[in-house]
Amino acid sequence: MSGSPPEEREETPVAEYVRRTFVPLSHLAHGWELHAAVPLTPAEERTILREPAQAVPASIAERLGKLRVLAVPFVACREAGDVVCFSKPQGETHSAVWVETGERICLVLPCRELNPHDTGFEFLASVGEVLWPRLTRDELDEYSRLLDEELRTKVPGEIDEEAYAAKQALHNRRARHARSGEKFERYRNLSFVGTVAEYMHGLWHDVQVRVGPEHLPVPQLRRRMNLLADLFPPNPGYSLFAKELEEI
Repeated sequence: MSGSPPEEREETPVAEYVRRTFVPLSHLAHGWELHAAVPLTPAEERTILREPAQAVPASIAERLGKLRVLAVPFVACREAGDVVCFSKPQGETHSAVWVETGERICLVLPCRELNPHDTGFEFLASVGEVLWPRLTRDELDEYSRLLDEELRTKVPGEIDEEAYAAKQALHNRRARHARSGEKFERYRNLSFVGTVAEYMHGLWHDVQVRVGPEHLPVPQLRRRMNLLADLFPPNPGYSLFAKELEEI
């Protein structure tokens, strides 16, 4: 991996940054490329990128195609657009952003805002976000049917806070309209992205099952994980369930 250029600008628009020529490049699983503009220790690189990338099922990686991860210190939100920053910016920041070009997906991953594990999870969540628009109609319908049954049987909780809030917005509507329209589509989007991120998270390493009224009950969590394992099977040597889930 190479470090940042000696005379790197303090702020560079993301749209400009991703179009640079990045040489030399290191490589992740699936033939994905890595360039770091921030020094990473071997342990940081392993936790943030190499191990999570190895856990991404090959069928998901194939769907995404060429991917270049650009590890940077920070990404700030500006009125004119997102910018890569080399010192901590004031105001709102992103945990990840991506740009799709004609050649590849460029994922810009800030590595100084979160701890290495949480940054690794943001990497997986970004993979889920990029996968979402690449689902087939059959895959989308299958996940929609799963959510439809959960809503019909009043399954509480969700996979994360964003999906839970979107689900609550549906519960506030009349039941006959709850499973159609823009609010359902937004809920389905957030739910799928969060679920596929947790699926890959569980393939990466054992995770603790969260319990409580805002969290998805274990039977429904297991069903979602089984569905994703059918759609996107784990790579050889990777287990679907954490030990805690296997014992329940």
